[in-house]
Amino acid sequence: MIPSNITRDHIVNAIREIEKEGVPKGRESRKFRVVFSGRSYPPKYVVSLANRLANGTGLDPSEFISHEANRFLQRLGFEVTGAPSARQTVRASPISKPVFEETDSRHDERCPECKKTIEVMLKKIYGSVESNYKFGVGTKPEDYATFLSYRTLDEIFSVLQNHRGYKSFTRTLTLPHCDFFIIDPGFIVEFDESQHFTAPRKLSLTHYPDGLKLGFPKQRWIHLCDEIDAKDNDPPFRDEQRAWYDTLRDFLPEIKGLSPTVRLYSKEMRWCKLDPQKSIDVEKFQKFIESRRAGIEGDFIATVILQSNGNASNEDRRRVLLEVVEKVVDVTNSDGIILFPGGYYSAGLREANAIFTSVEKETREKLARIRRNIIVCLGIDGRIGKYATEQMAIAVGKDGVKAIGRKFRAAPQEKGHVDLASDYLSEEQGYPRIFSLNGRHYFLAACYDTFGITKDNLTNPGVDVVLDFVHGFYPPRKRDTSRGDKSMSGDVDFARKGFAGASKQWACPVFGSTVFFNRPIPERWPSGVYWNQGSKSTKRWKYDDNPVKKLRSLSYDIPEGKVLIRIYSVTECLGV
Repeated sequence: MIPSNITRDHIVNAIREIEKEGVPKGRESRKFRVVFSGRSYPPKYVVSLANRLANGTGLDPSEFISHEANRFLQRLGFEVTGAPSARQTVRASPISKPVFEETDSRHDERCPECKKTIEVMLKKIYGSVESNYKFGVGTKPEDYATFLSYRTLDEIFSVLQNHRGYKSFTRTLTLPHCDFFIIDPGFIVEFDESQHFTAPRKLSLTHYPDGLKLGFPKQRWIHLCDEIDAKDNDPPFRDEQRAWYDTLRDFLPEIKGLSPTVRLYSKEMRWCKLDPQKSIDVEKFQKFIESRRAGIEGDFIATVILQSNGNASNEDRRRVLLEVVEKVVDVTNSDGIILFPGGYYSAGLREANAIFTSVEKETREKLARIRRNIIVCLGIDGRIGKYATEQMAIAVGKDGVKAIGRKFRAAPQEKGHVDLASDYLSEEQGYPRIFSLNGRHYFLAACYDTFGITKDNLTNPGVDVVLDFVHGFYPPRKRDTSRGDKSMSGDVDFARKGFAGASKQWACPVFGSTVFFNRPIPERWPSGVYWNQGSKSTKRWKYDDNPVKKLRSLSYDIPEGKVLIRIYSVTECLGV
């Protein structure tokens, strides 16, 4: 298996080392070659050497096969001759609707049908399920003195005792029942309503050891404790008691040899809307449970859409960017990408490169203060006259620039006015157009580039997601029906032919951000699209055809108008 932390830079440096040292005897390849700067190299040896640069030791050729190396290199944007094209290696099946949906504010989290539906779904998937199951284990730390987790449990118990001074909050000798116990393969499912998210619960969670395997996103649960901050004082120590019992249920897998305890939050979705008689709902629920069991929290993508009066300086945009990053980090609990529009920053008459350093520095410094891996993607325009001669997209993480992409496909009115990249995979200032986050590969498309993906019939280089930096849309022009004029702002056409078209061509989701100048942000305009309409023409594609749904959205006023942030789960969009 090839380690996922090998980057394009490691591959390039490995190739440069081969150019100096040559290829050892026995490491050549007759069938496959990776092409770089007009020369070719043996793919397996390149990957093996790149692993030494990334991880300190060469990768033994017996640990992976040629097709794995070829596919890995293609996903990083390299051409491999003799191998199937990357388009043949990417997923081509349509995704199902995401599990997460915005909950109905009128729906009560204590709805009895929600819990009943979960039980029926679990039985449908796993067969034998016990509800209200008791394990017959003790409630005192000393009951676990012979287990490795004893010291941790004893510490958490003491922390809860000292929180408000309640020394005795366990009133039963054995742990109360668990919500559901799935006998085979053996794991607990807990349904957490709001009263479980308290200050004592946060205390217990923050003392969990890093290596403890959990079937729920710990950081998100901690955030919910801060956000909900429930209080139950009947009896006075009820919050400490509930936090301690929840802690024991989380540690039961180690004590009883079970798989990690899975937790569901009552407001994650309207659970009673799932239909156990519909295979698509059962499949969605199973994927969700299995992703929790595997500890997959899921990366996010946040699209940032602006409503603007057209009067914004780079300093105004800088303040908005920093504020947006804070707001997104505050409501998410995993790694992710924040996507800003094309031309978010302007270099004026100067080259775009003139402000790269300052943009990279302030963004990197902001991200370096965040524990999670957040990547900010934004557009920078330079040499601006009637048109922006330079239209660039840049991705920045806490360690600096991850990728840069120059526009490679001009819009019809821009032809002859824009300096384009030589092709859709060319490097810019030594940086690739493709970057990776947690094993997934993202492609930077500068505005009209998504149209180019379809119009030029481009092959997917092995990317999982396309990120499009759209410059903006203006108020629709009035239609002259006498002349058959069907002109419009372009936002609908962009969603249909740009986003949906590129998604159809590359069989992956497309996310985009933009600016709506002197007009409200259309509520239904999609900033995330995944094609699932088979051979249907994109001309007939409608917003209702789009299966991508946001997890949540935030909207607030800024000096130039308004900002709308939509947050999506990459895991759900890819059907993982």
